[in-house]
Amino acid sequence: MAIFNGTVYIVSIAGTSMPDQTEGSISLSMETRDITTKDSTGFRELLEGLRSGSISVSGLVDDTTSAVTTLMTHFTARTSFTISFGVDGTHDDLFGATAFCTSIETSAGTEDNVSYSATFELTGAITHDSTD
Repeated sequence: MAIFNGTVYIVSIAGTSMPDQTEGSISLSMETRDITTKDSTGFRELLEGLRSGSISVSGLVDDTTSAVTTLMTHFTARTSFTISFGVDGTHDDLFGATAFCTSIETSAGTEDNVSYSATFELTGAITHDSTD
């Protein structure tokens, strides 16, 4: 068994890796529908509902390749784009979807690195390519 090193997991927008990433994550969820009746003998019963997901990324701001510029372009235009999260350049473990940038944050503490973070809400089908 080979355990992935988190360094190889990259968030990419429209095929281009977000520059200077330090963290990334994907969160997938599914709502449920309650179908409990008097025949359920006191136990709750559920069926599947809507599925959704979000991807988050954070990194350092570099004045020559700032991710904030890319993020603001999509945020300001309110456009959707393709996004992926996983092992960059391979299909060993890669999630993909269409997304909207729903939040951007830039922070700059005294004597600290300037950093950015962003959240993307996924829309439509979410794919997962894996060699497993």
